[in-house]
Amino acid sequence: MLLAGTLLSIDADAQPGGRKRPANRPAARKAEKIHARRVIRRTAIVIRHAQTCVRENKNYTGDLARSITHQRYARKLYFDGKYLRAMHQSRRARQLAVLAIKANKGTESANAANEKEDDDIMNSEPVSDADLDTELDKNMPGYSTKDEDFVNAALSEIDLSDME
Repeated sequence: MLLAGTLLSIDADAQPGGRKRPANRPAARKAEKIHARRVIRRTAIVIRHAQTCVRENKNYTGDLARSITHQRYARKLYFDGKYLRAMHQSRRARQLAVLAIKANKGTESANAANEKEDDDIMNSEPVSDADLDTELDKNMPGYSTKDEDFVNAALSEIDLSDME
């Protein structure tokens, strides 16, 4: 009996087939929330930079407008507790913001890249850009696709405050 007890305690997290049990779900959700918050905040910085580039160079591609809408949706998902999905939507927003920056002869900031930990979390459940675009169209119908509507906007709804 002692031998059996010792063997069972050696790898208590193992499941049949050598797989590990899922991580403690409340701890995993808290980590996802922290990472989602970081992704959203970094994306907001990139979007504001894109807004400046579009305002100065006036090359309206629609990428800034779509970026802002993806980011607003990411923020909504964050408040709904859907942290991983919020990270994916914010990543898509950042990609579009970078396209707007490049189209307006701007340079990418260091905030345009995700941190490795954030990428690892998002890569655990990959989602295509087309799926994210479709999800946005379904859940936020009728959004503006005109950059002109956003070049002078305050953009208060794209970031999280320190208290959120």
